[in-house]
Amino acid sequence: MWVKAQHDSPCGRIISHWKREVDRLTMDVSIPANTTATVYVPAKDPVRVTESGKPAAEAEGVEFLRYDDDAAVYAVGSGIYKFQSDLPKTSN
Repeated sequence: MWVKAQHDSPCGRIISHWKREVDRLTMDVSIPANTTATVYVPAKDPVRVTESGKPAAEAEGVEFLRYDDDAAVYAVGSGIYKFQSDLPKTSN
């Protein structure tokens, strides 16, 4: 399952592309210059979320804000980000 979306904001194009493979999520986000964003990454454990292959908490331009309703919430600056996480179990 995957989704690709974009929005042309007054500051430029915002792009979000995510893909789910079993219980793993890959989320690519592009934020235009001179802009900040709040990114919600569904995650079982915020400590295990990565951005471009390293822990998201150590990634340049990424600030962990909180863990809220099964999502790690980050403040990010302009740039291109690739988040990966293990998804929480959902009840059906």
